[in-house]
Amino acid sequence: MKCVVLGYHNFGCTGIEALLRCGFEVAAVFTHKDDPNENLWFGSVAELAASKGIPVFAPENINHPLWVKRIRELRPDVLFSFFYRDLVKPAILNIPAQGCLNLHASLLPKYRGRCPINWVMVNGESETGVTLHHMTPKADDGDIVAQRKITIEKEDTARTLHERSCQIAGAMLDEVLPLIARGKGPRTPQDHTKATYFGGRRPVDGEIDWSRSATEVRNLVRAVTRPYPGAFSFVADRKCLLWSMTEVDAPRGQRVTGVVVSTNPLVVTCGKNAVRVDFAQVEDGVHTTGAQLAANLNLVMGMSFGPRVDRRHEARRKTHVLVLGVNGFIGNALSERLLRDDKYEVHGMDLRADHIGHLLGRPGFHFEEGDISIHREWLEYHIKKCDVVLPLVAIATPIEYVRNPIRVFELDFEENLRVVRHCVKYKKRLIFPSTSEVYGMCDEEEFDEDNSKLVLGPIRMQRWIYSCCKQLLDRVIWAYGQKEGLRFSLFRPFNWIGPKLDSLSSARIGSSRAITQMILNLVEGQPIRLIDGGAQKRCFTDVSEGVECLHRIIENKDHECEGRIFNIGNPENESSIKELAGMLVVKFEQHPLRSQFPPFAGFLELESESYYGVGYQDVQHRRPSIRNAQKHLNWTPKIPLEDSVGTTLDFFLREYVAAEDKEQAIVQKSAPVLKTKPSLIPNKRTARKAPSHANRTPRRR
Repeated sequence: MKCVVLGYHNFGCTGIEALLRCGFEVAAVFTHKDDPNENLWFGSVAELAASKGIPVFAPENINHPLWVKRIRELRPDVLFSFFYRDLVKPAILNIPAQGCLNLHASLLPKYRGRCPINWVMVNGESETGVTLHHMTPKADDGDIVAQRKITIEKEDTARTLHERSCQIAGAMLDEVLPLIARGKGPRTPQDHTKATYFGGRRPVDGEIDWSRSATEVRNLVRAVTRPYPGAFSFVADRKCLLWSMTEVDAPRGQRVTGVVVSTNPLVVTCGKNAVRVDFAQVEDGVHTTGAQLAANLNLVMGMSFGPRVDRRHEARRKTHVLVLGVNGFIGNALSERLLRDDKYEVHGMDLRADHIGHLLGRPGFHFEEGDISIHREWLEYHIKKCDVVLPLVAIATPIEYVRNPIRVFELDFEENLRVVRHCVKYKKRLIFPSTSEVYGMCDEEEFDEDNSKLVLGPIRMQRWIYSCCKQLLDRVIWAYGQKEGLRFSLFRPFNWIGPKLDSLSSARIGSSRAITQMILNLVEGQPIRLIDGGAQKRCFTDVSEGVECLHRIIENKDHECEGRIFNIGNPENESSIKELAGMLVVKFEQHPLRSQFPPFAGFLELESESYYGVGYQDVQHRRPSIRNAQKHLNWTPKIPLEDSVGTTLDFFLREYVAAEDKEQAIVQKSAPVLKTKPSLIPNKRTARKAPSHANRTPRRR
């Protein structure tokens, strides 16, 4: 059987050797160029392939059409990936008749993604494994061909676990490759509900948090000890690499963490118990015992390890965040999340404050009622004053794109461009909300932040002016980043839902998202209108999870988010608008306040042109890739769509009832003659005329 191999590292060598032992014809090997800044402690796939007379290539982009063509010309029966670092796209995956198989160093579906061996050590797992699985466009989610468990010993390090994993992987391949060669390889679907995903690790991730337990601190040390960059901490401004440690008991009553309680041996307190530093070194120094490190640094009992001194001073200063459009759906939820940290001062402007009333007067929250297109001096002053700027002001509902495209351009592009230029001028970090709408009419199954094409409809369809404005601003911001050094992150929210999404008042004039419009239909006893039958699919995201991801972008740990685009969506919560409506009706009928509303009036299917106007056009699906958020932020959404729908509905029903009751009380107070006959005062929730097909009379309170 002829195969092509994509490989790197020791696992790449192990895989190639197993293929040759089992009689496979390796037509070519594709690998990576070695990074001169990386500690190259592992075997060379390129050297191994060359020694066996196998053609070897190291493309910059394996998915480039030139390399796709080269692989197609090789006519492989099967493709193997052994620790290849780049994601392979469908153009290659579709070439081999027998499919593509990847060797992954974990017990899938757990620990998908990068650096699984290091992560299982960091997390203190007791077992891991190796898995050979079919490749799909998604990372590590294909059917399992073979899998072996590996027990993690207490004294294991990432290096020893890596070596044992290679040996077990080789033995596993020797067993399963002959079956694959005969076309009889096993195939077991993964249980995706049990999947976990972890992103890449960098040297900066090795910094020790002494508030963790001694077990957790030791796990980190053995996960990144040699040949990896190592766990580290600081004594004042001296960086110390801690290569090996042992968990010990802390002195009774010791509560402060990171404190030296002994110098020979060197013992440091943790959140629970303490650790004895066995081997360590000062950066650029030599490998020593912990006791010698203490002597070299003149450590005495009571001194402490922790962040670098200058960073401790930085940590005491709060980050000032400017949120324009702070009363909006994202703005109010984000402000609440930031204020929970006590690390931020939030400055906000908006036209109203009805959604942020609970934040007014709260320490750390500063609000100005105003319009960014009018209050320009205030705007420039606060951009100059703050550290991070989020311009969330936009017209963002489809009916407005069609009704008033010029206003969309003026606000969404021109006013926001002014904000961008101020950020460039004053060297402020910009976090700009792009939109899932830049997906446009892209026909790819999954929208990738970095590579998917952005396709818009015809000019006469004014619906696209919003996404066109956003896309152009994305490109302008990117250019400012390249040419002017603008620090920026772009994020694209994919159909966030939750409390305070629009309002029922805005829904009455058609200026709201779909779910808010449908809730209004339910509370007013009107048919739920399904535009073009409601066949369009969207991936709905709970606002609490979306805001958590955005919070991590603002936090920007180790500057990981700068110059990047993040899709913030939930690919697992894909649903058509019609399915969403059905789910909403079920939740409505089960709600405790159901009796206070009219009968359900059914569904009404409408043509989009009759509802939005002649300039409207839509796409049938909009599914995000969230690899950047998973990789750089360790963020994966978990909340099911049904839960988000229930929470959103509950908020609006209770808000509606409270408003109606308040209005009813005002009416009764102003009409004392009716106080003895309260039943004569109609309640608008139930007094509205029921639809003609209803066979019962709406109740009165």
